[in-house]
This record gives sequence, C-alpha cells and structure tokens, in this order.
Amino acid sequence: MIAALKNKIESVPMNDVNKTLRLITRYTWIGSGVLFVCYSYFVGAITFTVVHQRAVEQTNKTLISTMSDQERVYLKNQQQLNENYASSIGLVKGTAVAFAVAKPAVAWNVGQ
Repeated sequence: MIAALKNKIESVPMNDVNKTLRLITRYTWIGSGVLFVCYSYFVGAITFTVVHQRAVEQTNKTLISTMSDQERVYLKNQQQLNENYASSIGLVKGTAVAFAVAKPAVAWNVGQ
C-alpha cells in the first residue's frame, strides 16, 4: 500500500506541484492582505471611538461647570426674587390658583 502511494506521488508531474504551490502562495498573500485591512479597520475604529469618548467626557465636564455657574448665579440672585421684582419686570399677580383633581375613568364596555 505504501509502495502504491509512493508511485502515485512520483507520477505527479512537477508542473502541477509548482502550479499548486503558486496558487497556495497567492491565496496566502491575498488572505494576509485582507486580514491586515480588517485589523487596520478595527484598530482605527477602536482608536477613534476612544478619542470620541474623551471628547464627550470633556464636553460633559464643560456643561457641568456651566450648569454650576448658573446655579451659583441663581442662588446669589434668589434673595432678590420677590413680588416687587416680579412686578418690576412686568409680571402681574394671578387671580386664582387652579388645581387639577383626578376623577375615576368611566368604562362603558366593562364585562363585554
């Protein structure tokens, strides 16, 4: 059996082996190129995602700082907020305060 296998291997022309090796080498290079492109894409995507996240964090810090400044200004001016100040900027006193009262919903199709 080993001798028959050896004879089959020896009977293969060398041109076919070289063609097969060139084909395998070509597909290996193409596969390596595709894998390199995929690797570069994913590394770039991860990098730009991290950069974007840092920018969002910085924007968040800026907004929190601005909100804190506005709260500080409001708390400082809160002592001046009274009816006299409201009337000085053109607001008028309301006539009555209206409250909403919850009523039970009427269901016409109960049990049908």
